[in-house]
Amino acid sequence: MISSPTPISSSRPKYRADVDGMRALAILSVLFFHAYPTSVPGGFIGVDIFFVISGYLISSIIFRGLTLGTFSFFDFYARRVRRIFPAVTVVLVGSFLLGFYFLTPYELVDLVRESPYAAFFLENWRLYVTTGGYWETATELQPFMHFWSLGVEEQYYIFYPLICFLLWKLSPRWFLASLCFMLLVSLGLCLYDTQNEPVRAFYSLHSRFWELLIGGVLAYVELKWPDYKKVSLKQDSIDNVLSLIGIGLIVLSIIFFEEGVGFPGWRALLPTVGSVLIIAAGGKAYLNKYVLSNRILVFIGLISYPLYLWHWPFICIFKNNLAGETPSGLLMVLLIAASFLMAYITYTLVERPLRSHKANWQLVITLFFVLLLVSVGSKFAVRKSELVEQWLFSDVPQKVQIDRRELPNSERKDAMCVNKFGDQSMFCRTHGETPHMVIIGDSHARFMWLNDGKQPINTAFYLVANDGGFIFEDAYRKTREDGYADAVKQIWEALRRDSEINTVILRGYWGSYLRETFVSEKNNNWTVEEKFINHWRHVFSELERLNKKVILILDNPPYPNGSLSRCVPLQRIRLLPVVNECTFDYTSIDEEHVKAKAILEKEAKSWSNVTIIDLEKIFCKNGKCMVTSGDQIYYRDEDHLSTDGNKLVWDFILSKLSH
Repeated sequence: MISSPTPISSSRPKYRADVDGMRALAILSVLFFHAYPTSVPGGFIGVDIFFVISGYLISSIIFRGLTLGTFSFFDFYARRVRRIFPAVTVVLVGSFLLGFYFLTPYELVDLVRESPYAAFFLENWRLYVTTGGYWETATELQPFMHFWSLGVEEQYYIFYPLICFLLWKLSPRWFLASLCFMLLVSLGLCLYDTQNEPVRAFYSLHSRFWELLIGGVLAYVELKWPDYKKVSLKQDSIDNVLSLIGIGLIVLSIIFFEEGVGFPGWRALLPTVGSVLIIAAGGKAYLNKYVLSNRILVFIGLISYPLYLWHWPFICIFKNNLAGETPSGLLMVLLIAASFLMAYITYTLVERPLRSHKANWQLVITLFFVLLLVSVGSKFAVRKSELVEQWLFSDVPQKVQIDRRELPNSERKDAMCVNKFGDQSMFCRTHGETPHMVIIGDSHARFMWLNDGKQPINTAFYLVANDGGFIFEDAYRKTREDGYADAVKQIWEALRRDSEINTVILRGYWGSYLRETFVSEKNNNWTVEEKFINHWRHVFSELERLNKKVILILDNPPYPNGSLSRCVPLQRIRLLPVVNECTFDYTSIDEEHVKAKAILEKEAKSWSNVTIIDLEKIFCKNGKCMVTSGDQIYYRDEDHLSTDGNKLVWDFILSKLSH
């Protein structure tokens, strides 16, 4: 057991107003980074300040409890449930209500489906698996994205007490050394992942563990050696120096760090070490006593948890309503004010009253099931209830509803196509009798099978597609090793086996091939661009050898800004004006699309059996690309075409086939 020069009468650490002031600094950094990202470029480091504070306070509770022999796992976890769950429940319900009025029904459904991950601390892993990173536009349009940090903290709370308990029982003498060893291992993993797997580094517990643990090490030192700062110099001089250095490191991070640049990595040392130094300085240091303990900052610190939960749904939901544009001017001021108001109400009427209740089994179970009902129950309702679906989508134009309808699994394949191309592809349909033509690709190809069932072509064809999959043999995405490689092998085997198929139409989201590193079994040392070029050469060469006519469809330009709602009124309350003809500038198209098109145009010219169909000729003219025109809606989302758009594509293909 730890021996301390001063008796410990309580397992709860002494309240420090300056720590609440640090919470205020953390939440204000994050809030203003989200509200005014160019003005506060490094404000995202507020999350790292939170991590250090949480690690310090939680460790203080655990270590004191272990010292006194009063530590209780039930008491610890019950207090966390009582602290965390009520505010999360209120914010989920409030976000659903905001989303009902200001999001499109499709965005609202996505929000509800995301809620269980946010509610039960898995948002960080969901984002790691499904997105390209915190800084991506698609991620920034998800109202529960900020729950990733809560996920890291709660996962830490799950494992950390058990680790400490076991280490304590195993060897109290080596306890601090064990903490430092875990800290260094986690920091090493963080540095490695930041260089090699930056998305994993950002979201994962193992690469953030050290940020919480660094506060834990300080908590242990203060408990074991409360006079550790007493040396020859005056203690208050040391405290003031520590505090000033700490705030300096944090301010430097906020001013000079940029989003998406090598973070966390070594850069995370600045805000975390800075936070530790401020805490170590103690409540009597000048900066801590007269600035961080200021009543206004302490008040903001007290409501910092609900303020963190509320601010991003407000900003993000209105950002979605504005088609990806960050709210500005008076609207942003009102959203910040609303965040503070709801945070204060949540703290006063929900968080504080429930924290005063005794943490017993009945309360824990009640809070758990209420949150389960709000999140999982809502998700189940929007997925399974036709009545709820009709209610949500009642104001959406009929043609948009048809476009967004996903075909049931029973309609995605037919026996004739499966007998020809195998059963591994997710979509395999036959149109007409004895087809001599096949369309191969990803979801961009799949949507050429029109959802209204009226295929605008008399020519028989097969359509074989795998959403997010490649058409290349011996290549696959690192994040999608889910059987698509087998599906592609079956497709190519069918092409080699069946001489009756004389025309192959290739349709896909070619720009996405250049957006991420993919595995090539031909030569994985090639760059992404070299893999792209060499695998396409293999496609053209093999199809020429098989005597197939190839129609290569150069993809439609992806719609920037990430939201169809800029052009089509889908929300119940819409902040953008409705325009009769909606377009976007060609110059705003992402560079991967432009590069892929240039490569394919150049490569295709070398093959006499390849005909190019450039969809930009349909949708773009004089530097502008159409999204809508009159009652015609050409896109179903930012890169997939609608029924109207694919009908134009079919007309264009037929005009080329007739020549």
